This record gives sequence, structure tokens and C-alpha cells, in this order.
Amino acid sequence: MSTPLLDRPSALPREAVPPLVDLVVALADNKHALGLRYGEWCTCGPTIEAGVAATAMAQDELGHARVLYGLLEELPGAPRRSEHEWAAEDARTVALVQQPFPSWLHLIVANVLLDQALGCVLETALESRYLPLRQRARKLIEEEQFHAIHGTGWLRQLGTEGPGVRASLEKITGEAWADTLCWFGPASGGALAPLVGIGVLKEAGEAVRHRFLTLVGPILRGAGLVGPLRSDGNRWALTETLPWSQWNESHRRMRHA
Repeated sequence: MSTPLLDRPSALPREAVPPLVDLVVALADNKHALGLRYGEWCTCGPTIEAGVAATAMAQDELGHARVLYGLLEELPGAPRRSEHEWAAEDARTVALVQQPFPSWLHLIVANVLLDQALGCVLETALESRYLPLRQRARKLIEEEQFHAIHGTGWLRQLGTEGPGVRASLEKITGEAWADTLCWFGPASGGALAPLVGIGVLKEAGEAVRHRFLTLVGPILRGAGLVGPLRSDGNRWALTETLPWSQWNESHRRMRHA
């Protein structure tokens, strides 16, 4: 017998609501901030085509944030959020998108790391028992495919522009690495584990992190970047321990001094 779907917020177990609210807030806020940062490069990309692509991705991310904010309106106890009332100081965003990107390289690193990390998390909701989340995740994932192609192509091109550019990409990647890799939660999923237990998410923690590394590892290597990871055959692994003592689980970002 199939497991019944949860078609409305009142059908969710009470203990599942707070972690689901925290996750959706962080997803929406990061997508909104990412959209704003992409949008700031609409007219100043390195080529006309790059500016057009940044514009398209900005529209996608701001639209995705709007969709997720709509999901929050249905959940009890969720903080009030909308694209009209968004405030950066209140946002649960990772450090990389809290300020305008200083360079096109920052945009591409955010495109390859954060954009795809958020996509990996949304993929865990494609078969969610919570129907409102499943419906939204499917639409958002379909629209993310171009972003992955864009980031991969640009990173590979930038990697051919010499050791100076690769060193800059390594530095930006290193600065964004812990925030991105911790996003999936501790090994067992941490605060997201209860959502996995009731089928709202398919997986969390190490399983999603492994899937992300399998996706991003070849992209970084293809651009000539070393990064804090290694390849053991078909498996990609971290070379450094993640700083979990600095991780804010509810806000899904590092605590910075």
C-alpha cells in the first residue's frame, strides 16, 4: 500500500513544521539574494551574451524565491516574507550572496556552487509526500538546467585564461566552500532528518553532499582547479573537515565573527 500524500499544512506532523519552515526560508532567501546578485550584472557582464544570461538567471531565481515565499504563507509560524518586503539584514543567506559580487568570477563561482547546491536540495523534494513542496520543486528544477550549463561552460572557459585567473577562482571557491558544503547538514541530516523520516525529503546530510560533490568535482577539475576535494575512482571526497562548530543549523549558514 502506498504512503498517503500530505496535501495541506494541517496534514503535516507538528514536529515537522519548524524544520520545514527553516529550510524553505533559507532556500527562498538564498534564491532571492542570488537573483539580485545576478541582476546586478545584467548590463556589465564581460560580453553582451553574458549580460543576457545573467538577466535570465536573475529572473529565474527571483521567480523561484517568489514561489517558495508562497509556500511559506501556508505554513503555521513561518516568518513573513515577500519579494517586496525582503530585507538583507534579516535574510538567512550564505556569505557569498550577502554583498554584490566584486567580479564576474564571483558570479560564476556562485553559479557553480550555491546555485547547484540549492538545486541538489530541491531534488530531494521531487517525490515529497508534502504535495505543495513536491509541486513547486518540480517546476523549479526544470528551470535550473540552463543555470548548470551556464556555470560549467563559463568556469571551463575562465580556467583557460591562465594561472592568475585560476588562483582567483580557487580563492573565491575556498571562501564559499564551507557555507556550501554544510548546507546539506551533518552526516545524518541534522535538523532535516525528521523531514526525511516522514518522507517530506528523500535524503539529507552526507547523501546529498556526496551527490553534490559527484556533480561539482568534475566541473572544478575540468577548469583546472584543485579545490578541497579528491577523487577516489568514481567517488569524490573532502580533503578538509567541515567546520560544524560554526554552522547555524536553523539559519543554514556559517557563524562569522
